[in-house]
Amino acid sequence: MGEPKEKIIITLREIIQETSDIYSFVFDVPESFSWVAGQHGIFRFVDRKIEDKDFRIFSFASIKEEKTMIFSTRIIENPSDFKKNLLLLEPGDVMTIDGATGKFILDDYNQITCIMAGGIGITPVRSFMKQIDELGVNPVLIKVLYSDDRGEFAYEQTLLDINSKYDGLDLEFISDRNLFTDKITEFASEHENNALYYIAGTPGMNSFLTEKLVGFGIEKNRIKTDVFTGY
Repeated sequence: MGEPKEKIIITLREIIQETSDIYSFVFDVPESFSWVAGQHGIFRFVDRKIEDKDFRIFSFASIKEEKTMIFSTRIIENPSDFKKNLLLLEPGDVMTIDGATGKFILDDYNQITCIMAGGIGITPVRSFMKQIDELGVNPVLIKVLYSDDRGEFAYEQTLLDINSKYDGLDLEFISDRNLFTDKITEFASEHENNALYYIAGTPGMNSFLTEKLVGFGIEKNRIKTDVFTGY
């Protein structure tokens, strides 16, 4: 990885605990900083010495129009030094971000789409749904399957509120893995290659679901993935 072209200073506004172990970090960002729903950035501390890897890649959970930049991450007991320091941040503290990048973008609302999110993989999906609401566009059909084994769902009320406003959005919270895969099978069987398939989860989940979809005859160019490692 070469030297980043730019380092944008972002200022913490607040930390929100979304579930028992998912935290959202809400930042004020310069007006000039832009990103597209579904993209991610590389985050670093400014004045803290980190013992392990000194940067992390997080997807943006918010859209530019919200006037804040949000990322969320899972922080368990005995976290990495980086995540430990995230929780030590106070409002007014700063981090840096090396711009915005990524091709996990949803931009065709006339295309039947299935979005499969596992756990913290819901972060870019929040931005997708916020963008739909900002545009006020009713998609043809966007099926959102959000799976969490423990039944703890980040942004639950926000997602429900947006979902209720658009007939073309179909959001389901699922806490049973077998039901999750059954729902995916049902969708793929009905829509086949007439749909797009977005998968946001761990490398294992992404590989498993990609293989499953390809096994149904879904062409690989109909499948997009966003990988969450070490989150």
